Amino acid sequence: MHQGIVGLGMWCVDTTYKLQKLPNRGQLEIVNDSFKCVGGGPSNVLTDLESLGFKYPKVAMGSIGRDSVAEYIKAHCKKNRIQTNYLIPSLKTPTSHTVCMYEQQKERTFLYYPGANDLIDVKHNKIGSLNFTPKILYIGYLTLLGKLDSFHKGQTRLTKVLEFANKKQILTVIDLASSSDPKFKKIVMSAIPYTNYLLMNEIEAKLLFNKNILNSNQTINKSIAIIEIKKLLSKGVQNAVVLHCSKESLYVSKDQVIVTKSPILKKNELVNSVGAGDAFCAGFIFGLHENWSLNKILAKAHAAGSAMMKIDASSGGLPKISNL
Repeated sequence: MHQGIVGLGMWCVDTTYKLQKLPNRGQLEIVNDSFKCVGGGPSNVLTDLESLGFKYPKVAMGSIGRDSVAEYIKAHCKKNRIQTNYLIPSLKTPTSHTVCMYEQQKERTFLYYPGANDLIDVKHNKIGSLNFTPKILYIGYLTLLGKLDSFHKGQTRLTKVLEFANKKQILTVIDLASSSDPKFKKIVMSAIPYTNYLLMNEIEAKLLFNKNILNSNQTINKSIAIIEIKKLLSKGVQNAVVLHCSKESLYVSKDQVIVTKSPILKKNELVNSVGAGDAFCAGFIFGLHENWSLNKILAKAHAAGSAMMKIDASSGGLPKISNL
């Protein structure tokens, strides 16, 4: 019986600065507060799963350095019952880190030092070394996966990892980043024939489709989004594409379209916008693992994302999923 999850991809430490507004070039702006935490999709999703009450194995896979930042990551994982045996250390380069700046109730801005994440390759897929077969392989984020994003004979090296998972009947959940990589679309399109579920937010959708998919009221323009998503399905996404934003999500498979509204937060409830998308993903994966109905999965995913926006952190600290 398949159970548990592997989180493969970028691992880093984020230092987040809270600002009233981003400064103009050459100007100074006051930092109101700051905090440090482990970041990257795999860390955030696995940490959120732990806080949501996920009782199955959670395994970290990726590339780190041999430094204090790597030790910080491993200590965080130990606290959140995430196995770190398969985070491969290297002396070649330091562990990745980011600077995250955000204006309250506005978008985040990241400065990213790739470091050891640039070394991520097929060898970092250690699923074959596990003493169990995971049910889900989560990979985040495409375009920030080092050598796995590089092309060989028209496909990224990531496809070798995804093909391996497909043969083992492991569900693949792919997560995107709001990246300016000029090969963004090409990298994503290479992966989708081996992808069960592709998750993206409205910014990533705009990068992928080269179209704005939000209405003026910040809801999803369904007529445009569904057409574009069905193109992805025709190119090989095996189960569904999930497009989510702060107000709602759109789940599209070959035979089903589901729109789910997000809980409405009051202004005084909104503490932080960092990590809401990863919390949504964690809620989605939790329900997928438990074979819940799609409507329940999506409702819980939105509840997890909204709950994260009430917490002064980028991951963890969520209520148990049964209480959302």
